[in-house]
Amino acid sequence: MKEIQNSSLPGTRGTFGYIRETLEPDFTLANWDYEHGYFDCMLDEQGMVYLRLPVKVLQGELDSPDAWLEMGTPFVLKHVYQTGVEEDIGYYEPVVSAVMNQFQEPVDKDGEVEDRWIRQAEQRVRQLEAIFE
Repeated sequence: MKEIQNSSLPGTRGTFGYIRETLEPDFTLANWDYEHGYFDCMLDEQGMVYLRLPVKVLQGELDSPDAWLEMGTPFVLKHVYQTGVEEDIGYYEPVVSAVMNQFQEPVDKDGEVEDRWIRQAEQRVRQLEAIFE
């Protein structure tokens, strides 16, 4: 994970409806509950590198268009996924695993983020800063 420094986005406030509409279609709401969440923008074609914009709820519930949100510090996140299939599992484990875990866990949820992704994320953040001014 690498934070995007010197951004004016942290502290930016707006309704969930306004922020969501402004960020769509490039950003999607991810890993959220009614008190906080993240807007994610995929930076690579494999779905491993994301620009993530954290938001916290100041008033209301996150999935409500009129909920008031405040943005946090944006950061770049890289997930390194496993390849291949699981080995050394028992007879019933594949069935249980398939039902309980549709996808394999990343090998590294916080992989090393290359400079090119940081530069791309910084550029994207600057574009967003101009929109949210």
